[in-house]
Amino acid sequence: MLSRKNEPKLTPMDFVGREKEIEQIGEALEEGKNVIILGKYGMGRTRLIRHISDMMQKQRRFLFLDFSETPGKLCQELVAKLWPQRERRARDEFSTYRSARFRIISLNLSDSREHVLVLDNIAKLSAQKLDFIRYLAWAKRFQFVAIVESFMSKDDLLRLRVQLFPAGVIMLQYLGKKDVCAFYQNLSERYRLHWTASHVKNLAEITGGYPLRMQEIAVRELERKGRLPEVTGDADDTGMLEKHGVRFL
Repeated sequence: MLSRKNEPKLTPMDFVGREKEIEQIGEALEEGKNVIILGKYGMGRTRLIRHISDMMQKQRRFLFLDFSETPGKLCQELVAKLWPQRERRARDEFSTYRSARFRIISLNLSDSREHVLVLDNIAKLSAQKLDFIRYLAWAKRFQFVAIVESFMSKDDLLRLRVQLFPAGVIMLQYLGKKDVCAFYQNLSERYRLHWTASHVKNLAEITGGYPLRMQEIAVRELERKGRLPEVTGDADDTGMLEKHGVRFL
């Protein structure tokens, strides 16, 4: 269980909701289990794990991998994360997929913390990707957090659960109205927007508890009030908000 007294002090705007999920994930990892995160795009799955990574950084090192890449690229990325001090010439020994994969489970780790591999954007499990997970999981060297796309087939999800057993499964649902209201009330207070309780309630109704929509509305309102620089269509709204101290789950 995550100790409340050891959690970092967060301002009211850092996160809303997800206290139950944070507790469940923390307990699973501390019990030596893996975790599978389910939920549609925009629910804040990756952001939730990054938050937990910050909370548990003294005990665990979280390594985020984009699982939409090929196993070969995943190996190269993981090697670079595990041994960043090695010069490029020294990393030539990891040039092939099999050699890199073998060294990932055999070379000494310089960091004494428990290592958690976060496999993000898992949409479909090819035979090679399933074999990659099996190989790393059977080595018992890492714990895993798998962030699964909502459209993954039931068969692939079952295969993933088998390879990561024991694994807790966490489904991210829409946020409750109370949490959404608290978010917008805090937003109003931080940026002196002077929103009425009725306006906050209306914003909460519009979002339906969907974090991505909350983000979009917050960006729009802050821009309209001149609190943020204008964000163009392809800009990273999340990055813009975080730069100004606003985070989402």
